[in-house]
Amino acid sequence: MNRNRKKVKLAAVILASALTAVMPVSAEGSAYGGQIEGTLTTSFKKYVLLDKEAVIPGMDFKYEISEGKAKTYDLEGKKFEILAGIQASEVTMKGVDSAEANTIHFDSSDQTKNDENSSVKGYDKAESKYIEKTASLDFSKVRFPEPGIYRYIITESGTNRSVENDPDTTRVLDVYVYDATGADGVKKLKIEGYVLHSSDNDEPEIAMGSENGSTGNYVDTKNQGFTNEYQTVDLTFRKEVSGNQASKDKYFKFTVALTKGIANDIVKVDITGADGEIPSNAATQDEYEGKTNPAELTFDASGNITQDFYLQHGQQIVIRGLPADVAYNITEAAEDYKSTAAGVQEYKNPVNGTTAKTDIQTSYLNIREGVIPTGVATAVAPFAVLTAAAGAGILIVSRKKRAR
Repeated sequence: MNRNRKKVKLAAVILASALTAVMPVSAEGSAYGGQIEGTLTTSFKKYVLLDKEAVIPGMDFKYEISEGKAKTYDLEGKKFEILAGIQASEVTMKGVDSAEANTIHFDSSDQTKNDENSSVKGYDKAESKYIEKTASLDFSKVRFPEPGIYRYIITESGTNRSVENDPDTTRVLDVYVYDATGADGVKKLKIEGYVLHSSDNDEPEIAMGSENGSTGNYVDTKNQGFTNEYQTVDLTFRKEVSGNQASKDKYFKFTVALTKGIANDIVKVDITGADGEIPSNAATQDEYEGKTNPAELTFDASGNITQDFYLQHGQQIVIRGLPADVAYNITEAAEDYKSTAAGVQEYKNPVNGTTAKTDIQTSYLNIREGVIPTGVATAVAPFAVLTAAAGAGILIVSRKKRAR
């Protein structure tokens, strides 16, 4: 009986020793105590890149903070260690324009920028703009046990339509924890700073200090945050008329139907190649007078738009910022003209289809020809001769009567 008790007691000791060996060092086991001082928050940037004329729809991006892996560096014969982050679940991030934590929200109300910012990947000031938001990470609840560099991983996710996510979905965040023991001898720890960079690969992304420690200087992999691109296309439709009976004053009505869009999404319409309001003229239907070409369209709750436009010869409309996979159909009221879809040179894309990643240029060519009759001169001539002869006859008769 005593022998069995001794075996159980020995097993318990062995198990406790084993657990102690695998358990990470905690703040409770540290002589530094639990409270951390210093800079307790850090931030990272989030960019969404879009075409200059596009209006961004509602979209959300999620972020997860996890503990990175420990890593030993050997640079120039000097060694030091990056420690695995601890208590990642205690790192908090409030929602940015969202009531949901760890979320950054964007929608059409956000202000875009078109400056000289070189930190936005793929940004071209002449052709694009971007939205910038800042997320803040709070480390105040993390209880670091010892001085060191603690590594965390920030992972982004999002399945927003027509958005090309940053190909690198993770960022590495190193937290620099220093000894801040004061003259009173009370041991303290202080977060002195943070460095955010793009990868945790085998390349030496940390510069070695003179005393076997990191200087916190990052080289090629330094990165400010995540950049995603909202990919859109432009839909252009053009009007041309031809023929000796065709009026270049006449306005024709076009009906554009868009389906499978994003509910409540707004798209801009470039009407600089057309008229804002349709004037009256002899060639145009009276009912078109005073109609307008809108400068903005909004998808309804089902993701649909139906809108009439009015164009005359040589004019065009450009609907900008359509997301991918929107179905479009453009029809025309040709009246007594012969209408040819996609008939204008360089505007040959179909008048109905689905948007992809390439701008669409389509058109309608209307023809109205008349034939001038070739027998007009022949038909008039005999009548003229006959009239002349009749006149001569009257003259002769008259003279004869005078002679009597």
